[in-house]
Amino acid sequence: MDEEEISAAEKAREKRRDRDADARARAGMRTGLAKQFKQVLDVQRQRADEVERREESETGTDAHGKRKGKTRGA
Repeated sequence: MDEEEISAAEKAREKRRDRDADARARAGMRTGLAKQFKQVLDVQRQRADEVERREESETGTDAHGKRKGKTRGA
């Protein structure tokens, strides 16, 4: 079957099907979902910061293993 043999109704049906498939693919990019994703990332960052601060206070070192406090000769 050539492109010319396809009826107008069939062409319209294919176009709707393609558009619907594209819409489903784009559904995850709606602003509401992006906002939720950002909120999840923000909460994860806050929790990681809390763990990091807790470890720093327990060990007396910063995140890079350097000792906190007064430096020598100061």
